[in-house]
Amino acid sequence: MYYYFNPQSVYPYFHPQGIGTIPVRYIPTHFNEPLQTWNTLRPQRQYPPVDIHKLDVSVHKFQTLIRQADLLVNKLAADPVFTKELMSAAQQSNKSRVNELILSTGITLRVKTTFTPTGIKIILENSGMEEDCCNLLIGLKW
Repeated sequence: MYYYFNPQSVYPYFHPQGIGTIPVRYIPTHFNEPLQTWNTLRPQRQYPPVDIHKLDVSVHKFQTLIRQADLLVNKLAADPVFTKELMSAAQQSNKSRVNELILSTGITLRVKTTFTPTGIKIILENSGMEEDCCNLLIGLKW
């Protein structure tokens, strides 16, 4: 058996610390062509033409959701009595009272609520509209 002072000269893929020490941007030496060549050989994808109609409808419907959420958040911020009533109804697990209080803020959309001892989640849905495209989740801690 022979001892080689530099094992890379005999075994060019010898890695004394293991394969995990290869740099992330390691490019093998047999790829001498520039990367431009590799990019041109790869087939380019063909994308369909862009149609923004559905996105435009979703954005306008989401603006309605945001206006409705603004009613609720403004009421919670401005009226501590209302906030206390909402929190106490949730603490008593009175879901119908919680929904009634939320709808009393002027929200006209469908509302789903879930609450825990640490917070409340309110989901505003636009499923009552002709196309249901989006929901808005309001998560508040208490």
